[in-house]
Amino acid sequence: MSLKRKPVIFFLTCFVIGSALFWYSQKESYSAENVVVSAMDRYEVQSIQVGEEGVIDEVDKTRFVIRIDVYDKNDIPKVESYLQKKLSKVDLAQYDIQVFSNKGITY
Repeated sequence: MSLKRKPVIFFLTCFVIGSALFWYSQKESYSAENVVVSAMDRYEVQSIQVGEEGVIDEVDKTRFVIRIDVYDKNDIPKVESYLQKKLSKVDLAQYDIQVFSNKGITY
């Protein structure tokens, strides 16, 4: 290999590695919270809550809940369907999903 080709190959290798790292860092990581926020962006949602509900059974197992309050009660099936499609099977098993409508009432 000639002396002129080595810097070109080194530069191309660095460019490919740098591009791959940049692309990987720009990719949004998956989380249940990100899916819920995307539902908030897609539908008219008054409020969201993602987190623990507390200890609920005799073996001290923590229950996790996703609560979404929509303005229009007709959006409830749409939001539930959206979450069923976008959340992973693990999240669907872990979280209790509650979509409801308080018709714009704030407390």
